[in-house]
This record gives sequence, structure tokens and C-alpha cells, in this order.
Amino acid sequence: MLAALALCGQVHGKDSPRLPDGLVSTGSNDVAEAWLTLPTKRYAHAILGDAVEAGGLMVKMADGRTLEHVLPDGFVFEDRRARPVDLDGDGRDEVVVVLSSMTEGAALAVYGVVDGRLQLTAKTPHIGRTNRWLNPAEFADLDGDGAIEITAVWTPHLGRVLQAWRFSDGKLRRVARVAGYSNHAIGSPVQDLTEIVTLSDGRTALAIPTPGYDEIAFMVLRQGKFAEVARKPAGDRITSPVRRSENGRQLEFATGRASGVTVDIP
Repeated sequence: MLAALALCGQVHGKDSPRLPDGLVSTGSNDVAEAWLTLPTKRYAHAILGDAVEAGGLMVKMADGRTLEHVLPDGFVFEDRRARPVDLDGDGRDEVVVVLSSMTEGAALAVYGVVDGRLQLTAKTPHIGRTNRWLNPAEFADLDGDGAIEITAVWTPHLGRVLQAWRFSDGKLRRVARVAGYSNHAIGSPVQDLTEIVTLSDGRTALAIPTPGYDEIAFMVLRQGKFAEVARKPAGDRITSPVRRSENGRQLEFATGRASGVTVDIP
């Protein structure tokens, strides 16, 4: 299946319609921008609030080229953004996006430019049944070994399993998993409920809500295992993206009761 999906990439016109609620992301290396295209209603899941998903992925390269990858009819990008990031430290951006099969549900997918074509490079296994989804979280070196971990929550409304994966040699390998955390409320367009923070002792941690969305847990990764080192109350259900404050010592967000809520980073 990976080979078949990879061969669908193509150079395409610049006028492919964008996903209506899609976001444009910027890269730091050879990918200048990335976004989702070709809106479609062929997958009736509506996990992000409507029944419109994307049938294509487009990137604008730093050299001005525009490349598009068009999916076959049995798949959609069940996401609002494509995320350019250099996952393997080679100075070139990969693009991370949620790839969903009509019959097997979501997978975490990595795309790259190979021989001038935007192609699928690697993906995790699909969850295994239709209408099962995952939500990407953050990209960071969580265990201090110099390699980037890709974090995401598998079935954030059901199993609520936080996982970390690493991309190297063109493959994705799972590093760690733990249940009991969520980064998306069902039907919401808000996907950004997580943040990478530096703890007071210098460790890098992932800040992520608990399943009630009214607490924030701080997770570190050591020796292939996640560990929760602190948990802070949010005051009410978190409803907006979670962001670091300018001084880096607090998280800022809105809840159902108030905007401008802050939580100290431990």
C-alpha cells in the first residue's frame, strides 16, 4: 500500500482549491509553505466539525516550485494542516499529516520530495477500522538524544493513547506510548491543545490535557517511557490552543469560562 500511495504524487497546477478551514504552515528549510487541497466529502466522519476533508497536499518549495500529492479515492487527509519539519536532521523538511483510509481509519504520515515529486515516505499502521482518528501533537527532542520525537494521540476521544515515534532511514519507529491523555475534543476544529515546555529543572516536557480537558499534565520521556511529572488545574474545560507565554514560564489558553487563563510551568 505504501508504494501505491507514494506513486500518486505529481506536479500540479497552482490553482487546486484549498481546504476551506485549512491552515498554511511554514517550513524552515527547503519547504517554504505547505497546505491541504482538493476538498472532498467522500469520508463522512466530521471529526473536526464538518464533513469536508482534503484529497491533496501541496507544498511551495523555497526555490519557487509548487508540488502536489493527490490521494486515490479510498483515502483523505483528515487534518487541517500539513506540518513541515526536519525530522531526521538532514537539512530538508519532511511534511507530517494525518492520512485516513476509508476502511482502516487514520495513520500518521510523513511526506517528502523525492526526485522532484512529493511522495509518501513513511507512515504508521492505520488504526484498523473506519472512523478512528489520531491527532498530531508536537515535534521535539524529548529525551535529549538529539533526535526528534513525533508525538500524537491515538483515538483522543476513546483510547486516548499518547505515542511518540521517531523517523530515521525513511522509516517510522514507535518509541513510547501511554494511555490517559487527549489533545482534541470531538467535533472541534481546535487541534493545538499541546505545547513543548522547559521545566524549571531544565528538562524538556510535553504539556497535554487530561481527558476532561480541565487539567494539564507535564510529560517527560526517558528510556523509552513517558512519565508524568506534574499536573496543573486549568480551572475549566480548555477551548483554545495552548501556547507558551512570552517569558516561557507559563501556558496561556482560554476555557469555557474565561480567556487569558494562565498556568505556571513547573
